[in-house]
Amino acid sequence: MKISYNWLKDYCRHDLSVEELSESLTNAGLVVDTVSPVGDDFCLEVEVTSNRPDCLGFVGVAREVATIVRGKLNIPDVGYDTTGENINDITSVTIEDSELCLRYTARIIKNVKIGPSPEWLQKRIGSIGLRPVNNVVDITNYVLMESGQPLHAFDLDKLSENRIVVRRARKDETIEAIDGSKCKLSDDMLVIADSLRPVAIAGIMGGKETEVSDTTKNILLESAFFDPRSVRRASRKLGLMSDSSYRFERRVDPECVDWASKRAAKMILEIAGGQIVEGVIDQNHLEYKKVSVTLEMSRMNNLLGLQIEKDTAKDILEHLQFRVNSESEDGFSVDVPSFRVDVYREVDLIEEVARIHGYDKIPVKSNIGVKLTQDNKFDKITEQTKNIISGLGFNEVITDSIVGDSQNRHSTIWSEMSSLKILNPIRQDEDLLRKALVHNLLRVKKHNQNYGVDKTDIYELSKVYLPQGDDQLPEEKECLCILCEEGYLALKGVIEAILNHLNIVDSLECTHFDFGLFGSEKSAELRLGGSILGFIGELSKEVIRDYDFRSRPCVAELDFNILIDKTNLESSYRKIPSFPIAARDLAIISDETVTWADIKRCIESLKLDYVDKIEFLDVYRGKQIEKGRKSIAFRIIFRADDRTLKSEEVDVLQEKILVNLNNSLGVNLRA
Repeated sequence: MKISYNWLKDYCRHDLSVEELSESLTNAGLVVDTVSPVGDDFCLEVEVTSNRPDCLGFVGVAREVATIVRGKLNIPDVGYDTTGENINDITSVTIEDSELCLRYTARIIKNVKIGPSPEWLQKRIGSIGLRPVNNVVDITNYVLMESGQPLHAFDLDKLSENRIVVRRARKDETIEAIDGSKCKLSDDMLVIADSLRPVAIAGIMGGKETEVSDTTKNILLESAFFDPRSVRRASRKLGLMSDSSYRFERRVDPECVDWASKRAAKMILEIAGGQIVEGVIDQNHLEYKKVSVTLEMSRMNNLLGLQIEKDTAKDILEHLQFRVNSESEDGFSVDVPSFRVDVYREVDLIEEVARIHGYDKIPVKSNIGVKLTQDNKFDKITEQTKNIISGLGFNEVITDSIVGDSQNRHSTIWSEMSSLKILNPIRQDEDLLRKALVHNLLRVKKHNQNYGVDKTDIYELSKVYLPQGDDQLPEEKECLCILCEEGYLALKGVIEAILNHLNIVDSLECTHFDFGLFGSEKSAELRLGGSILGFIGELSKEVIRDYDFRSRPCVAELDFNILIDKTNLESSYRKIPSFPIAARDLAIISDETVTWADIKRCIESLKLDYVDKIEFLDVYRGKQIEKGRKSIAFRIIFRADDRTLKSEEVDVLQEKILVNLNNSLGVNLRA
């Protein structure tokens, strides 16, 4: 809502500077966003919340100012003289849908002279960004901004049979709006029509055919109350918005409908000349119920932590035009004005008193006990794990816990029992609680592939729901599922990185695991300290075919609760080594049944002092290796903390390792 600083003073005289006015309105709940100079005036951009449509006019804002400065609110006089001719002899108004049009008033002004508005009027509406059109249109805009009540002036002579019919639009009816928009109407829209056609879209915009022009002599002045929801729906559907629709959508004051019409008629008489026809057509279907609210001072002061006197509270509310109807020792009751539909409870009155009295006067206690809760272990590890995986280039996804049977294939990773069924599903084809995360991630990959993203590195950390039998609640297992496009070993490396960053000392053991979701060559059960951590594998050809994937990703699903139990949150630090390493790359020949985990465990069992790290390099199966055997290459890094190791010392350590590998696993150094 744009407010002219000078124009506002017409309704409330005050001595506040622009800066003081802005601050006072902001403190009272009408936030002033910007203040811009306009000639010798200032334009204030005021943020009016949706519950305060009464402040979408100058009079409403002036009412707030008058309350702040305890001044007088000046409401313009709307009295005027009329001719002897009666309006009912000239026109008629028929309301066919009284649910969408609850009140409609019409006045007629004859023999007006259309021309430019006087300079003061052009200056007023120009100060808030409105473009002058002609004297009659400018007056309707002026009164709209003054009162918050939209008006529309029709050229009476262009209305067929001089009639007004308020009805729903008929099928395939169209109208060209004043701004040139060509609108196709539907039967859920309310229109203002004459005997032949629509001449305005109710509450939104008038039609071009009946607008006021230089040739206009006689005017029918409309002021109405339209259903806010109807106006909002039609405005959105047509993509047509106006200052009028903005106010009708938020509900206008039903008591202001006739006042605004009188105000505009009087101004037209004074500026454009002519004669106002005797009488008014007022079709009123509004049922206004008086609302009374009681305010108890003890409750208000206890709630605010203040000691506001009853007379002070009464004065504030009376300036806001709440009328006191009765009093008691501890409080009083007021009648709520028709323009304040947001006030209907005692707490609403308390808020009115508090915002005018000053929120800054409410005491702030500095001794309120605030106890900060520390992050629990689960939250800390969850955040740390997500940081690790995201840092490795994976994107987190969040998927639905409720799935359909088609997504429940191969979901026996954690349980062989049937999925839990929901009795009242939102969607009939999705009525099961998921037992695994993997298929939701496959669905995400499929969605991305459909939109041109062939490779998708993603993960999800969330719950799965495992049935526990009759009359038992399901187990809510926290799981971590990772989908990797870079291959089996890369995904295994991601898991090892997670274990390393979480300071988990138990070694990761991989055992071959044949499961329908994975291909038989690259799949494993993962164990950590004797507990099943989860499963890892490359998707089988059948799954690839089912989802029509163009790549062959690997997936791992882990029991996150085990990671929680094994994590050590205490940070440990190692001194930066002062002496260089000695690295030896070895390739050994072993049986196919020997795993890298077996080899690493065998080396670690020697507990050699200077073995700093053991790294897997590669596995080779080829023509040079006999059937049933394989070559495994790895690197051993030796380091001493107090000196540089000699080559002879490293040779001795290497020989011990090879002997132990031969004795324990039957492996030999590859020639």
